[in-house]
Formats: sequence, structure tokens, C-alpha cells
Amino acid sequence: MTNLQLNPGESRIGQGLVSYRDLEKHTYQCWHATIYVTNQRVFLDTYTGIELKLSKIRGFTFGRILLFFPSVTIFGQAEKTVIGEHGLTEDAYTFTGFPIKKLKDWLQQAGIQEL
Repeated sequence: MTNLQLNPGESRIGQGLVSYRDLEKHTYQCWHATIYVTNQRVFLDTYTGIELKLSKIRGFTFGRILLFFPSVTIFGQAEKTVIGEHGLTEDAYTFTGFPIKKLKDWLQQAGIQEL
């Protein structure tokens, strides 16, 4: 596991082990990784390459999967699609695991609004 390298002026708000639920080819894949929330970005320490600058995050939701598992979904800024006439698309990243309630608090401390 790699530790997060902080940028100048960046401070860590929180970190914890989560499961990232990736919707790939219409089936969910789960990846276990450490998530870091700082005053500048959200970074997932795994080979998925997820690094979101706070300015590119629209908000997050807190909910449950299968009635039992708490989850947080982080939504990126909507962008116009290159192909098709559907208008806007956005990235969504869903996390589950033990520190999910803490992740919700860390995102709020970072200034991300709950949708």
C-alpha cells in the first residue's frame, strides 16, 4: 500500500479502508483500497487511478446498499458528452466499508455538500 504524498499546502482530513464499487460491463466489481480526503482532493490508493480535486466534485450522497451496507457515492462535475445527444454525463464513485460514516464527515469537513 502506498501512502499519499501531500502537495504543498495540503493537509489530510481523514483516511480509511473502503471497498470501491465499480460498475463495469453492467456488473459490480469491488476493489479494496485506502481512501484519503484532504483539503484539496479525494484520492483512492489503488490501481483504479481515482483522484478527484475538490473543485471537480459536485457533491455526495449517503445511503445504503441492500438495506444493510452504508455507502457514500461521490459525484463529479457533469460534462457534455462527446458522442450522442444525451447532453450531460457525470462520474459517480460508490464506496462501502467500515469508515463510511467517517467518510461522510470528512467530505463535509472538506466543504463538499451532501446532495
